[in-house]
Amino acid sequence: MFKRSFLLSVTVLCFSTLAHSQSKYKTIPLPGAIAGVAEEYSGMCTYGNRIYLVPQYGDHKTPVKKDNLKGEFLIYSLLTDSIGQVVDGKDTALSTYKALKVINLDKLPDDVAEGYEGFEAISIVNNTVYLSIETDDKLENCYLLKAKLDLPNNHIVVDADHILKLKRPELIYNAGFESVTWLPKEKKLLAYYEYNGEPNGGQGYLIDTSFSKAPEAIKTPQLYFRITDITATNKDEVYGINYFWNGDYKYYLGNDKLHNQENNIKTIIPDLRDSLNKDSAYLKSTKTTYARIVKLKNHKGADWQEVTTFPGNRNNWEGLTLFRKGALVVTDANGSKKQNTVLAYVEF
Repeated sequence: MFKRSFLLSVTVLCFSTLAHSQSKYKTIPLPGAIAGVAEEYSGMCTYGNRIYLVPQYGDHKTPVKKDNLKGEFLIYSLLTDSIGQVVDGKDTALSTYKALKVINLDKLPDDVAEGYEGFEAISIVNNTVYLSIETDDKLENCYLLKAKLDLPNNHIVVDADHILKLKRPELIYNAGFESVTWLPKEKKLLAYYEYNGEPNGGQGYLIDTSFSKAPEAIKTPQLYFRITDITATNKDEVYGINYFWNGDYKYYLGNDKLHNQENNIKTIIPDLRDSLNKDSAYLKSTKTTYARIVKLKNHKGADWQEVTTFPGNRNNWEGLTLFRKGALVVTDANGSKKQNTVLAYVEF
């Protein structure tokens, strides 16, 4: 066990902050047919002139165990120009979308289907769609699928014969590989595990798109709370959503390795300092959420930089893609009527 003083010095050196104030934030109302809380959007990416949104459970709308990959599964896409019209105030909401049917999910091996806990991330490269599947958190592996993007037929055709296992570095409640993106310079996919809170950081993978090689395990810098999605620039800069969900404390901060981290968090995340000084149990409250966008210089970067914060609002932010001078973010509303399905633009 590291001594607290050593931990503090390391984390101060390993995290630099770019901004603490909230940035420009604008909600973008989705078409009514795909705006329900039951969609539970868990991933997002940009390809061509469209934004792709992944509902976590497809047509089932809730996490069911029996035959949960044998129903219809749709992925939605939105025109970037239409989103821009709303951001610019020329339209008040999005009115149209495309639905792409995911084919061959029923052909996936039994071990994938039996452990399935929903889709969590999407990346599209050269007309190939990569989708991550989270499994029951007691299982060793999550999975990465690849599929053909068939735009003329509005299909995404899964290659059920080539599936990649992503081994969890450790078993954490409700944690999987929620973040996958393409690194243009590296010419590989990058996948991050949701939990990276240990003093020595966490683990991700570099992945060859052929799926013919085992994923290359790489270290990830320490980051408190969840990393729920990532996206990369043409220079391989990595942007991510760093999110604290009310109810996460026991697993992400109060576990038997971290034993609470409030003093370190006050130094590393100044936005939370006043709240923690007023109430040391602030992060233990079921009303507390916190959302921000963070950045790495590249996947070898040693420290996460805070780019900006945006409203947590008890919404489970799980999708991210760069857009204009900032990013689009989307919520996994977790099926709760107390939450909202929100697509928003965060300018930074």
